[in-house]
Amino acid sequence: MMRRRNAWSRLWQFLLRAEWIILPSAAALFFFGFWMQWSVAGGEAIPKGHVIRMIASFGALCIAASYSAKRWRNQAYLFYGFVLFLLVFVLLTGRATNNAKRWIDLWGGFKIQPSELAKMALILFLSRWFADHPRPRRLKEVFAPAVFCAVPGFLILAEPDLGTALTIVPLFLGMAWLAGLPWKQWRWLVILPALISPFAFLHLQDYQRERMDTWWRQDALTLEEKADAGYHLWHAKLAVGSGGLHGFGWAMGPENRLDRLPERHNDFIFPVIAEENGFFGAAFFLFLYASLPWILLVRASRYRDPFTRLVISGVGIHFAVHLVMNVGVSTGLWPTTGLPLPMVSFGGTSMAVSGLFLGLVLAVSARPGPVFSARAFED
Repeated sequence: MMRRRNAWSRLWQFLLRAEWIILPSAAALFFFGFWMQWSVAGGEAIPKGHVIRMIASFGALCIAASYSAKRWRNQAYLFYGFVLFLLVFVLLTGRATNNAKRWIDLWGGFKIQPSELAKMALILFLSRWFADHPRPRRLKEVFAPAVFCAVPGFLILAEPDLGTALTIVPLFLGMAWLAGLPWKQWRWLVILPALISPFAFLHLQDYQRERMDTWWRQDALTLEEKADAGYHLWHAKLAVGSGGLHGFGWAMGPENRLDRLPERHNDFIFPVIAEENGFFGAAFFLFLYASLPWILLVRASRYRDPFTRLVISGVGIHFAVHLVMNVGVSTGLWPTTGLPLPMVSFGGTSMAVSGLFLGLVLAVSARPGPVFSARAFED
């Protein structure tokens, strides 16, 4: 009887404390993604595969939310080690697709992409690390977590998956700054990599160098280049620009309907949104998506517990980075690289991990403990 009463008490506390405010924005994005995937599929039959992914994402949310904040914190390092094992495993035994080993085949035709799980593992790891080593003041105090971020980063690069590997850098920088690293020290984490980045160009693969060159000369591409190396970028910008103010309408975009835009269900979903909904629709979508990381970062500032604050902030940074990078690639702001838009793109593992992130926020925010209020800053 006492156990049942305690279980109901924990459930009631969870319902009262959890950050339910994030769910309306997330639900709207999931619906928007379903609507656009239906358009990409031709606007006739409902995309059953995407519906299954949405259900799996909801299941992942429930699983993550059912774990207590204490369990997530205690198992943060263990989860990091497990994901490292998966990253090594996929390099050794993973299925190669388009000269890349990124997926592990499971039963029933399902597959998993460990690099997507790595983002969650790093957020948990960094949150636990900076909670145990609060307010770093010198660069040497963030050297160890930087190395722990670099290890999965290099494993992901070896797949190769440049887009996912690049998301690790702003994630680490953002969480180090939120952990308390002073600006005078933090800026060196930006300046030093920027100085050595030209040398990294020498280690890029041929197709990656070609993409860099195409991006750099995107306004002066020849007809041959637009049909070859610059095909993705050219058609993505064409779709974005041709939408005008109001767009062509749902499932009526020429680039989408005529199958001219590659990966429009995944990495290049934003050009479809802009083409069919126009400037106003694309601007509304960007506002809707940006509201989620903004809410997460604002709500994170309420928590005194460092682990809780950093986890919620890290999830906000994750969604913000993906939005900036994905839309930037689609509009020619960044070089072309593969990166899905969470909750909107077709990727199965990305959808499931998005659900895990939302459930993780609910779990850690429901942890009993004080939060900041206006009175906390009064004399």
